[in-house]
Amino acid sequence: MTTHPLSLPLSDDWLVAYLDNELTLAQRQQIDELLGHDPQLASRLAHLDSASLSFSAAFSGLLAQAPVAELTARLNALPIRESSASAKRFSRRALIAAAVSCLVIGAAGGHFYPLLLGQEADNDNWRELVAQYMSLYTRETFDNVADSTQLQQRQLQDVGNKLGLSLERDRLLLPGAELMNARLLNYEDRWIAQISYLDARYGPLALCISVADDSGSHAPEIERRRGMNVVYWSEAGHNFMLIGHNPADDMQALARRVIES
Repeated sequence: MTTHPLSLPLSDDWLVAYLDNELTLAQRQQIDELLGHDPQLASRLAHLDSASLSFSAAFSGLLAQAPVAELTARLNALPIRESSASAKRFSRRALIAAAVSCLVIGAAGGHFYPLLLGQEADNDNWRELVAQYMSLYTRETFDNVADSTQLQQRQLQDVGNKLGLSLERDRLLLPGAELMNARLLNYEDRWIAQISYLDARYGPLALCISVADDSGSHAPEIERRRGMNVVYWSEAGHNFMLIGHNPADDMQALARRVIES
């Protein structure tokens, strides 16, 4: 539940919290009153609300046409090889589900990426999820974001508590980039902390953190996703990724700054 005082003009964060029913009754009443007098605000709310619609109805016809029986027969005919005890095991049912999902995605023109196919979300999946989200960001995304140092530290404390981390604002400042805000995302009961920046030269930048499935460490690696560079690593039970439009060398230097802070 969001209990901070309402700040005007309303940012998208407030509108999303309104849609997700995460506001107090008093805050909702304030926003209801604003919506009644501000058609532009009401239009922004409607636009954000449309993004939460389910796509299941749109794909129901494609799923009905998927050759499940043929796929089942082919998979049942495959020889079964024994693997080592440490290897992951996939059931035939899971393979069928994955194949059907791939057919649906292919028929839809590749516009939707299957983040989970009945298996645990792995590191690759959560990075793709964040990349999809970050691909929508522009400089204008942060036009109405409050840049209060106290508010930012409170946000960092809130998201840090959720992930079991101590996040200090001064230790998260990056050269050439302005810290904008910190927020929590949730996907399939997995919390993702997103710490957003606005780089003076290259635009939106984010440090994202999630709880890892194990307590091991993984050295930084770099990849490209949706036109952005991503540096990712794991440490002390948490996954980290830094994503932005900065050049690869710049991103690696910024990631080292985060790791060493």
